[in-house]
Amino acid sequence: MKYQLNPAIETFLLLTLPRWGKKQKKEAIKALDDFGINGTAFYAANYSILEGFFAAFASRKVDTEGGEFIENLSDELALSLIDLIFLHPEWLEDFSAVPDEKVHETILKAFSDLLETSDDVVDALQASGLPDKAKWQITALLQQPRQRIGVVVDAINANLPAFEHAYAKLEPEIRLLLEQLEEQVRKGNLPDVVEQALKINPDARIVPSLVSALGVIVFDGLCVVGLLISKVFAGQDEGLSKTEAILAAKALNDAHRLEILAALKTEELYNLEIARMLDLTPATTSHHMSALLSAGFVEGSLKDGKTYYRLCPEGIQRYRAWLESSFL
Repeated sequence: MKYQLNPAIETFLLLTLPRWGKKQKKEAIKALDDFGINGTAFYAANYSILEGFFAAFASRKVDTEGGEFIENLSDELALSLIDLIFLHPEWLEDFSAVPDEKVHETILKAFSDLLETSDDVVDALQASGLPDKAKWQITALLQQPRQRIGVVVDAINANLPAFEHAYAKLEPEIRLLLEQLEEQVRKGNLPDVVEQALKINPDARIVPSLVSALGVIVFDGLCVVGLLISKVFAGQDEGLSKTEAILAAKALNDAHRLEILAALKTEELYNLEIARMLDLTPATTSHHMSALLSAGFVEGSLKDGKTYYRLCPEGIQRYRAWLESSFL
């Protein structure tokens, strides 16, 4: 089978949320409702596998200093670490063999890319629109990269057996979801939200995730695709599914996003150019671009290490056609 869960990434994600309870169920149902589907019904039909996965992992989970650190990570730093874990599997094999200067150089480049700056990263970080928790944690990582990455590596390695135990308990159900993803890729039948994400970097490797069940996250080298995302977007037609229409309407419910679409009418722009044009932080601009990409109103491509965005006329026409067929 072509697609498999990445043990290190799944273990890391499990450690960010080491238990699944009433709070997580409530949040999942609300997120599903926001997609325009019956969250309670969808949860009842599809989430038993996720609950079982978390429970099996928790039964073998090993408490470490890094586990506590991972559990309290900001979303921004957690996402950056997923990318680093994927791109540097040798860190998990023998982190002690990686030279200090190599660790520092890699971390510095990762956050220079995130902030789209060649200036002092710490200064750029303080001026960014990131939450204070993210600023503090990233600054601490930049100051002590080996120590911070070291405890993350130790936590993942200590808990890989717990992941393997959880996978073994639910292997038949997980394999079925992986086979469904493989079939969708083979037939070119992925949801548009995934296709749009992959257009940014066509060479990105698809990495399926059970823990990030509804996620679609694009990095330089990978695209994490939640194994339940296709079920949310099931039934889309030549126009828009109800879920896609809701995403499109939400994407237009912001003045800055309308300004971005207007600016992209005349030229392609990359994130930092858009941020400067609208006097926004790169982080805030990335949030807006993610919403417009998910809605299918823009598409992106990598050039010279930057993601350039342009209007997607087909996506705009699809939304227009849906409005006309639904209400006129």
